[in-house]
Amino acid sequence: MPNTTNATTVQEHLRELQALVQDALKQWSLASTTIAATSLVAQTNPPRLTNELHPLGPVQVSLLQRDYKEKIAAIRTICLSFAQGPLQQSLNGSDSSSASSLRKYSSLLKEDAQHEEALSSVKLSMKLCQNTLRAASQDGSIKTEHLINTIRDMATGLGLECYLETGSRPDSMLPVSTLTIGGNVIVIDIDVESTGAILRVKVSYASEIHQDERIDRLLGHNLRCKCGKLVHTTTEKTGKATETKLVHLPDCSRDFDAFSKNLKALATLDSFSKKYPNIDFFHNIRSMDMDLKELFRREMSLTGRDLNRVLTCGHGIPMTHEVSPGPSVAYWASKADLLDVAWEELSAAIEQGANEKVKVPFHRINIMMEESTTPLAGYLPADRSGFLLSEQDSLSLTSVPYGSIMNDQGSVSPTTILQQPLRWIVPNTDSTVEAAYVAVLHPPVVVSEDVAKQLAALSNQAGLNTTMGSHKNSGYLSLQECLISNDNEQRSWEVTLDYGVNAVHQVYSFDRSKIEARLLHRVPFTHVSQIYICTKLLRQQLAFNTLFQSCFKATVSGSNPAVEKTNKELAATKLQTSIGSSSSISSGDKGGSNVPSESNKEDDQKVSIVIQTPQPPHVILASFVNPHTETNMTIEILIDAGTGLPAVRLINGTTVGSSGVSSGGVGGIAGVTGLSSISNMGNLSGSLVDMQQQQQQEQRLFSIEPEKLTKVLQMSDSIPILVRWILKRSFAWVKENLYQGKAVHQPSLSRRASTYTEEGGILKRPRV
Repeated sequence: MPNTTNATTVQEHLRELQALVQDALKQWSLASTTIAATSLVAQTNPPRLTNELHPLGPVQVSLLQRDYKEKIAAIRTICLSFAQGPLQQSLNGSDSSSASSLRKYSSLLKEDAQHEEALSSVKLSMKLCQNTLRAASQDGSIKTEHLINTIRDMATGLGLECYLETGSRPDSMLPVSTLTIGGNVIVIDIDVESTGAILRVKVSYASEIHQDERIDRLLGHNLRCKCGKLVHTTTEKTGKATETKLVHLPDCSRDFDAFSKNLKALATLDSFSKKYPNIDFFHNIRSMDMDLKELFRREMSLTGRDLNRVLTCGHGIPMTHEVSPGPSVAYWASKADLLDVAWEELSAAIEQGANEKVKVPFHRINIMMEESTTPLAGYLPADRSGFLLSEQDSLSLTSVPYGSIMNDQGSVSPTTILQQPLRWIVPNTDSTVEAAYVAVLHPPVVVSEDVAKQLAALSNQAGLNTTMGSHKNSGYLSLQECLISNDNEQRSWEVTLDYGVNAVHQVYSFDRSKIEARLLHRVPFTHVSQIYICTKLLRQQLAFNTLFQSCFKATVSGSNPAVEKTNKELAATKLQTSIGSSSSISSGDKGGSNVPSESNKEDDQKVSIVIQTPQPPHVILASFVNPHTETNMTIEILIDAGTGLPAVRLINGTTVGSSGVSSGGVGGIAGVTGLSSISNMGNLSGSLVDMQQQQQQEQRLFSIEPEKLTKVLQMSDSIPILVRWILKRSFAWVKENLYQGKAVHQPSLSRRASTYTEEGGILKRPRV
């Protein structure tokens, strides 16, 4: 939303242009000073330099371009007016005195501009210093003044009117200041006590139907600080309070940034209501909220109130005024965050709208509106309560005068809860309304370039899709680098899930092929039905991100397991309880009591595992050599595009060191899949014997059903836990076959010194 400007001089326009650029740099998390920006550009791989510089980043690039062009055009107009006026007259005049006067005037203007610029810089520095001192002050009146001034500056910058009234109230012994923020259809009253404590925040609308206490609590939560609980009251013997003192912490925790964003969301709708009085924008946002709740009701009914399935396979969990004004959809959460969720209590809290009882850190899509240079969306009339047709209207309604009816075939698939296509009203687009719906991601999500293009295509903006893939810059962090850490020079990560004798340490590395990535903050869309498309794409990407990141969170071996117990180990404990060990695994395998003595004498093993991502976010491959069977193994993980649930298949190769078999690296398909070539093609009978021996060996290879592998990974969201489970199963399988007298090639239990130190091989610690 562009702010009104009163700039009339070149200097004022330049100052506003500088503020515009600095605000964009701040949202992009880039340096705003000249020295810092120069050093940043000089770096070989500047961190996060360009992963947010795209149309779906934190900044509306189209509006930034428009405002930038407007400022430049205004400066050019002033310069042109001067060139065609006094300057032209001076050049055309024959009087030398006029030219001399012009030169003197120009010198004075230049000197005055330099003084004004220096004064402006000093004034800004003094204001920042004043605000810092006021924020750190322990005096309640100073705190109150600083709080009110900060809120007033935010509101006036958004084009809202502010009024301040100070007086007494029956429910407070201290003076109370009421700051009233007024717009076209909204009024916000903020009551602040003289100690700086927020007493009440109330948002009122022109229409009573939009009143909701949750938005009051949301804004109040943004403005309240932790200092509010440090109120000390001294009472005399008479029982009357004589002194109330509020001790503020050094770092006051009022979330002004969140309040500013939420206030901007309300101000944007309010400004649209003033600019386009024939459209009720608050009504359209509320209609989307009602549609999402109706879809939630239908899916909960069809699943027997299975909230977890609605979260993972359905349209998501709707919430209103949860982290921002308006509707939002919770569409994903990690398995670690869902381990101890009481689903019945969570369902009741969501249906009651009790946002304060929802403690799960869901990934959410917040639905808002923003300015757009290209009119995209259509809007419902005031007498239509929703975009989604009810089950009754779906059978009877065939057309509407203000738009069309769409059969949403994309809402139905084998993995969806709903099995009948939804029917939506699609209002006609008004070309005069420069507004658009936007899905704001909370938190932002790192996605592959392909997913970014698919999400950009939802808004149908010309050039938006192609822009997403136009920045092939070496400064970009790859998808893998964005997901692991800021330390991109690290080459391997050790993950330890077991301690003690025979512990297997997993050492992970990844294929460093350059896969472009984008950090998405917002996704413009044209219709509420496209929210489901967003959720499906983001679920798949987040499942990919979680599985990939699970391999590159290094753990410290030798620590106390009671202290270092992580969510992974909790998930592993739950896995062993629900899935259980196979009948071939000895009950005494925990501490290695049933392990042969030769194995007890060996040092801990290190298994090198290479992660490949040939088609993110669809496929992940994990290749390694099993130290117990000494065979090449590849875990193939396919992530469903609708639900984000992974499916696993174990590709078990032949024994390492056999004829024609690679040692488990990533250099070729044969090394990964275990396909071997026949070494001597000249001797046909020898080849047949080798083939028969190979077939017999393959029949004796260790294998696990894909269903069990899939269940393990879906419950843990951790590749290291899956690898650990496979290694334990293979160890038990080797012991079982060894005890039964089967001819199994098993060098692990009486192992020779390993020399396979390349990628995918076994690394051993030297004995002390």
